[in-house]
Amino acid sequence: MGLATRINGNMASTSVVVLKDVGGPTGPLDLTQVTVETVFDINSGVGETAVQLGDCAKNLLGRLQSLQPEAVVVRRADLSAKARNTEGPRFRLLMEGALTGAAQQIVPNTVIRNGKDCGTAYGSSKADLDGDAESVKGGKYKEAAAAALSELAAHRARAASNS
Repeated sequence: MGLATRINGNMASTSVVVLKDVGGPTGPLDLTQVTVETVFDINSGVGETAVQLGDCAKNLLGRLQSLQPEAVVVRRADLSAKARNTEGPRFRLLMEGALTGAAQQIVPNTVIRNGKDCGTAYGSSKADLDGDAESVKGGKYKEAAAAALSELAAHRARAASNS
C-alpha cells in the first residue's frame, strides 16, 4: 500500500493505492505483473487540526483492518530547495505523521520514504519510478503508486538476498 498526501488550503487529501505483484517470486519487478487492487482517497474536513488528523487516522485504520496489506509506504514530502515556513507544509507533515502512526498499529512493516528514497528502494531514480508509477496508476494516484511500487521492488530485492 502506498500513501501520498496533498494539501489544498487548510484541507488534506491522501491518495492510497494498493498494488499486488502477481509475478513469480524471483527476478526483477515486472510492471506487467503488477495489478491495482484498490485506490481510494482519505480527505480531511475543516476544523481543528487535531480533529482532522484523528479523523483521517481513524479512516485509514478501518481500511487497513479490512485490506490487511503486507506493507505500507507513506510518501513523505520531498525537501524543498527553498525552505518555507508556511502552514501547508507543516500540516502535510502532521498528516503524514498521523497516518504513519495509524498504519504502524495495524501493519508493522510501515515505512516513510521521500521521493528519492522511494526511487532508491525501487532500484532506480525518483524520476524513473514516477514514470513507471504513471503507467501503473497515474494522475493524482501517481505518487501513492510510486510508494507502493518502491516496496514491491524492495521486497523482491530482500527475497533475492535471502536466497
